[in-house]
Amino acid sequence: MSSGKLLDFFTNDTPTYEAHQNIIVSLKTQPCSNVHSVHADERCLFVQETEHCRESAHYIDYMHFMYCIVDSSNVILFGLAVTGLCLIALTLACIIHNICVRRYVDAVLYVAKSLHLNEYIAGVTLLTYGNGLPQVLSMLKQHTTGDTELIFNQYLGTAVYQTSFLAALVISMRRFYIYPEVIVPNIITLLVTAILVEAFMYKEQVGILKTVILFVLYVTFLSALYTISLVLDRQGNRSRSQITVRDASGNALDISRTETDGNEGEQNSIWQILRTLRRGGFRNASLFGKIISLGNLLIEAITAMLLPQVNYGLPLHGWSKHLFTVNLNLFPLFFIYTAFVDVLDTLELGYVCLGSLATTVVLTTIIYCTTRTDRKPFFFNALALFTVFATSYLVMLLMYEMVAILETLSIIAKISSASFVITVLSWGNCWIDLVTSITLAKRGYPRLAFAACLGGPVFNILIGLCTVFCVQMIRTGSTTIHVRDGTSGPTCAAYLLVITLTLLLSVLFSRFQARTSLAFCLFTLYFTFLVYIVLCEFEITHGYGTDHNDDGEYFLDKIPNQR
Repeated sequence: MSSGKLLDFFTNDTPTYEAHQNIIVSLKTQPCSNVHSVHADERCLFVQETEHCRESAHYIDYMHFMYCIVDSSNVILFGLAVTGLCLIALTLACIIHNICVRRYVDAVLYVAKSLHLNEYIAGVTLLTYGNGLPQVLSMLKQHTTGDTELIFNQYLGTAVYQTSFLAALVISMRRFYIYPEVIVPNIITLLVTAILVEAFMYKEQVGILKTVILFVLYVTFLSALYTISLVLDRQGNRSRSQITVRDASGNALDISRTETDGNEGEQNSIWQILRTLRRGGFRNASLFGKIISLGNLLIEAITAMLLPQVNYGLPLHGWSKHLFTVNLNLFPLFFIYTAFVDVLDTLELGYVCLGSLATTVVLTTIIYCTTRTDRKPFFFNALALFTVFATSYLVMLLMYEMVAILETLSIIAKISSASFVITVLSWGNCWIDLVTSITLAKRGYPRLAFAACLGGPVFNILIGLCTVFCVQMIRTGSTTIHVRDGTSGPTCAAYLLVITLTLLLSVLFSRFQARTSLAFCLFTLYFTFLVYIVLCEFEITHGYGTDHNDDGEYFLDKIPNQR
């Protein structure tokens, strides 16, 4: 089986049925993976006419590029194009890593400290919302087909990845004590979520009542954590609620000194960024090193023009009056264009941009006249919160492109949709989680990263599915919708249940010490999960589930007989 798939991948010319028959039988409802079932000279037409092939497109239609611009029958040319897509995906991952390390993590820590959040509350709320925003919003595009199988599989596959691999990675980097009063409710909520959601999806019918139950469960979870936090504060146990500010090396910072140290932060100015070109290290670097340096310089310059920088380690904590006036005018234009370019026509988009520019110019004038360069403004905490979600939005756009490339590569490699969404697609959507978890653990905030690993799945599954169900009800005009968990949904739910039970028993027996042995156990569970998915992909075994239809059969059985 594996050798046959490998041969098909390189030859790229293995039709399984007549091409013209496929064109006639409702092309719009065919899965995009059927592109390999038609002859090479008709694949471009297939991609152009199949709606499913355009669902993964964001700003660039990579499927159109690979099968209409590139000659898919030319093995060498097609292989070079695949290599190019891989390099682009790697470049986007590096850009996301740069933005997260230099901007996003510092802003999250600043907001958490300024709002007096403990590490666990900051992890399950602030960091979870910033990391989960791209994934929840990206799922809305799946509703053009009304198929919830891929969405459900991705949410649960991502949950397995976060609670096992990411949590194990954080524990392996730094040993720490787990506070039982906040981690036990989180684990119990995960257990209830895994059972409840699979029970809902197994019935294949979801209504308003079930949707409300999921939302109430999440609100109850947050209320319990917040109540526990208040109780600890009233008991005087502030050590569990205060975040110690550290620099990139993990050393404690005197934030009172940096708050008033010097005038407007020189490190925030564009001119300081451009001065890096004068360093001797750049002149003596290799060609590859110079390319990397210039790339980092370009990324830093663009982000400095769009996003404010908030960092306890910088003078005035990063406040730059002159640069903020630039951010205030450019970022709204950037947001309007990227969010509404597909919704509004050119004239309407131009009017909206002009209105935005007129508004921000007035605000800029007021801010410029009422603020100082040597003192933080009174709204600086709100500015930090804006930086968190603005950075998350920028990362979301980059992740959309990276995920679109990954989806294209999965179709080229002929990976089944179910296996793809719970492995490769989950890794791509969780790239921001991986970067932030590693960065926070290195800086001495393992509890914050660990809380996000457990709080993220609760948010993604409960709020994500609530959003999916509500949008689907509005789209169909019905209070009851048809849902599917597929062959891999129950498998992911079962593994999530096993992982959370293992976490609960392990922390109980280890007296709430996050040790290397727990990390090894979680790594083993995730590796076992991957082995099972691979066996299902090559049809050595079958995924545990009730829906045994493949994508083609599902879409075709929704169409009247046209033969």
